Amino acid sequence: MKKIFFSMLVATMTAFTFTSCEDVPAAYEIPGGGNGGNGGSTETVGNGTAENPYTVEDIKKSGAKGSNVFVKAYIVGFVPEKAIDDAKFTAEGCEAVSNVLIAASADETSVDNVMPVQLPVGDVRNAINLKDNPTNIKQEVVLCGNIEAYFGKTGLKSVVWAKLGDKEFGAKPGTEGGGTGITGTPKGTGTKDDPFNSVAANTEAAKLAANAVSEQGYYIKGKVVSVKEAFSAQYGNASFYISDDGKADGQFLVFRSLYLGNQKWTEGQANIQVGDEVVVYGKLTNYMGNTLETAQNTTYLVSVNGKTEGGSTGGEDKPGTGEDKPAGNGNIAIDGTTLTLSNPSVQAGATTVEMVPGDFYTENGTEVTTITLKDGTKIVFDANGEKNGPKYYTGANYSNIRVYKNNTITFEGHKAIAKVVFSCDVDKNKNVNCVGNETATVVIDGKKMVYTNVFKEASGGGVQLRITKIVITYAK
Repeated sequence: MKKIFFSMLVATMTAFTFTSCEDVPAAYEIPGGGNGGNGGSTETVGNGTAENPYTVEDIKKSGAKGSNVFVKAYIVGFVPEKAIDDAKFTAEGCEAVSNVLIAASADETSVDNVMPVQLPVGDVRNAINLKDNPTNIKQEVVLCGNIEAYFGKTGLKSVVWAKLGDKEFGAKPGTEGGGTGITGTPKGTGTKDDPFNSVAANTEAAKLAANAVSEQGYYIKGKVVSVKEAFSAQYGNASFYISDDGKADGQFLVFRSLYLGNQKWTEGQANIQVGDEVVVYGKLTNYMGNTLETAQNTTYLVSVNGKTEGGSTGGEDKPGTGEDKPAGNGNIAIDGTTLTLSNPSVQAGATTVEMVPGDFYTENGTEVTTITLKDGTKIVFDANGEKNGPKYYTGANYSNIRVYKNNTITFEGHKAIAKVVFSCDVDKNKNVNCVGNETATVVIDGKKMVYTNVFKEASGGGVQLRITKIVITYAK
């Protein structure tokens, strides 16, 4: 009896096993691969092409990635600050121009179902952002960009093209100029006699890696399209957009430019206005990989409506010194404990010379005057009329030259100097980087470069410059 029952059980299980195997498709036939995930379908409506764009749901289901991907969706809101949980599903009160939220439904109100879109400076941002275009809310849009993380979610960045209704903005990949987001014809070589136009500046900046800064500076000419930040006494600089004709197409961002003469703007001086024709000088950067602009601390106005600091036209050079380039103001950049002086009139070469204070001084408190380097370059330190002049200090954990308020350092090279880089100490008692005052200046006259640690306040000593090393780079 037991044998009969066992035989029947085996037969039943065998039949069940073969029936089950025949009903289940092979693993590779299961949408999404079948082995893992939630077992749901990843079948998509679109494929990310211009002819058949992805939807937001497509991207979320399939985990799609890629560059120059087309996405069709509805604009449903924006992120006002840095957290997507603060998202607003409205256009009211929008102050953010750098992003929008898109979704598969025009009525979406959950952050779980949206994609944040980063809008780079240019035509796409101008046309799509909700601050300037509140009627775009709930409108259908097609965008082309890169699928990347943004606000901690799958988002769309580096958007180069957009279509809203029957209007297109930016450069559509696959068309002339496509893939860069830059429209218009580049002109100029970036020199004083042949400045870049805004398109050429955008084109050159777009070649840079994210946050990289060009090695050399360029002259750029255009008309002011709009003023992002007017000159103010508080900061002394301004940010504004320029283009060939003063219109938004092909515009370029001049970021935190100093005033004429490479000086901070002061009360009583004329401010920048829409329509002004300007020439600016500065290095270029591709900020965060999505914003093409001039680099902060390298940029200044060369002329406004043909007038320079002295009232001459912008096409004229100041009295010069032949092949060593004309006299003028240099640029100052501070990055942590590094201070850099640069000469905008020349390009840096490969020849350098270095100065370390401990190689020239050993006694604590020694007055510093003139140091002659191995190649004949002289570095002249001077109190410049102040009670405290430059001195060398050394201890168990430090060795530096200290330069006080209004003291000067003159570099006398055997040829034009392209840049001087100071490595500086920290005042641990005050927790201050000793890189000199922000009001410091650098003046270039042929082979000479003069740094002045300017301090204009009625009291106090300002910020010392404590030098642990100097590297001088000569022009090509």
